[in-house]
Amino acid sequence: MKKFAVCVVLLAAESITLSGQRLLVYSEFQRVRPDGEVVAADRVEHRREIISPAVIRNAYTTLRVVVEAPPGAPYHLYVGQNPDDTVQCTLYQEQYTRAGSEWVPDKVRMMQLPHSAVLGTDQKVQTYLLDVWTPESTPPARFRLEVQLNVGDRWIIYPMEVRVMKELGPGHTRPAEHLPQVEQRVDEAVKPPACEYLLATPAVGLNGPMERISTFLSRNVRQDMQLAQSRAKPEVQELLLRLSGFQAIETLCKGGQPAPAGAEWWLRVRDNFYQGLPVR
Repeated sequence: MKKFAVCVVLLAAESITLSGQRLLVYSEFQRVRPDGEVVAADRVEHRREIISPAVIRNAYTTLRVVVEAPPGAPYHLYVGQNPDDTVQCTLYQEQYTRAGSEWVPDKVRMMQLPHSAVLGTDQKVQTYLLDVWTPESTPPARFRLEVQLNVGDRWIIYPMEVRVMKELGPGHTRPAEHLPQVEQRVDEAVKPPACEYLLATPAVGLNGPMERISTFLSRNVRQDMQLAQSRAKPEVQELLLRLSGFQAIETLCKGGQPAPAGAEWWLRVRDNFYQGLPVR
């Protein structure tokens, strides 16, 4: 089997099972517990399948990789890309915090790649954030990324065809100052950066390292909202209300309730910004 040069990162959509080994990829809006189940607050009926994701240049894309391996057996993560050096990638291992009756991923720690680890006897999976930077110089085209999991003499490969769009992001954006608590639904991180635009409030950035999952989500939504600047504001407001399920901007920004459309609703907003898709 041909192996691509190692980079570090990303994706897939379906799981492949082989002798107690699995490699799955979820969107950033689906936190996964150490028992392999999605956090109760974040669950959706049909989660987004990460098959051929769109990315924009001069911006980040963040995905969640879930590794299942036999307890005590060393595993190794690699990621290849073709052409080589198309994107720059960073791996973060998620750390779990007790929230009510669940262990929920919240903080992260940067890891070197390739990455090796061993699952403890008290966990079924280990989860990671894969943070991908697409340089402005990257041409709009398709390229191949694949995550590679090795346990003993077994390999699981997830090939992905990533679509680099013509749109340009704003560069190294900071997350918003206000972040949700770990027990809140993951997409609550969307509201502060989105509502800065919707309510025309000052954009205050959070300084310091990227230590929590919500900082990645908040930063990425700020990137998305930069693309909204080229659209008429009423159109953007209508789009966010329709896709979130809220009836009014005030309810979205100040109501305190999670979006009726479910934890992954922002992915449809992003589709529209990246690709100009119609609202359905």
